[in-house]
Amino acid sequence: MWKSWVAGVLALIVVGVAIAYVSADRETMTAEQFRAGSGYDTVALASGVTAYKDMGPRDALPLVIVHGATLGSIAYEAYYQPFLDAGYRVIAYDQFGRGFSDRPDADLSIDLMREQLLALLDHLQIDRAALYGVSFGGAVIARFAAAHPERIRGLGFQVPLIESPQSGLLQLASLPVIRPVMGRLLLVPAIIERGESFGVETEEQRRVVNHFKSQFEVQGTQRMLMSMLTDDAMSSRLEDHATIGKAGIPVQFVYATDDPEILPETVEAAISKYDAPDVHAYTGGHFFSATKQDELAAKLAAFFKARGI
Repeated sequence: MWKSWVAGVLALIVVGVAIAYVSADRETMTAEQFRAGSGYDTVALASGVTAYKDMGPRDALPLVIVHGATLGSIAYEAYYQPFLDAGYRVIAYDQFGRGFSDRPDADLSIDLMREQLLALLDHLQIDRAALYGVSFGGAVIARFAAAHPERIRGLGFQVPLIESPQSGLLQLASLPVIRPVMGRLLLVPAIIERGESFGVETEEQRRVVNHFKSQFEVQGTQRMLMSMLTDDAMSSRLEDHATIGKAGIPVQFVYATDDPEILPETVEAAISKYDAPDVHAYTGGHFFSATKQDELAAKLAAFFKARGI
């Protein structure tokens, strides 16, 4: 009798989870529909369409802004004018799985993101560029620079992800059967809640947050984010920093000593791989830069100028 009771309870749980899973589906549009009217340029690369902006004089030093794990390039628009005023040709783009770019049927690995950036530079006929990576974008540019040092003029790392602690929840979410359920019911809502912490006090902040939340309506977003979180994209980049350090590429680090997301000791471990990095430490947590775009652009420009870039 008790076996029948347990089986009944388990069946009810399975049905309940299935109903919750179907009800929580946010993905109602294609990436093409989402980016319609966005104002971004697009290019069909080997792995999918990439949305980007290319601003400023074509003969200036190209500076590519590489966004973080969940907030796409639109969240970094406040950097555009300060970097343009500092004399750069500014390029911003959305990585696959985020923003206005495609959600290709592939794992969102660190090398897929490296290949996307390489293909975009080739499309724009840029032989060498400076890269500015924020948070997870710091991991992407570290992988890129280690693999393609000949394409780099200089690097700027802002609160860069060096390595991500592997929680038990993410390890559980890596299981193929569990991944889509946990992603839709637990991790995606948690990611959206984190994105909302960007702030909604100003019209600009509300615009960014609304865009951020809307991207989860694009088919394939959850699948790619779960791949990013549970596969190799979050693996340690210390070896890449050691390779970059040996290549002698001019590097600047800006980080927060009280960052609860990017632990300062991991950034300092990366800094130790360089002979003479330009380092600036702040307080104010992971989003300390919210009102400091002019200051940070000026620091990077001064550093590059001092290094003859």
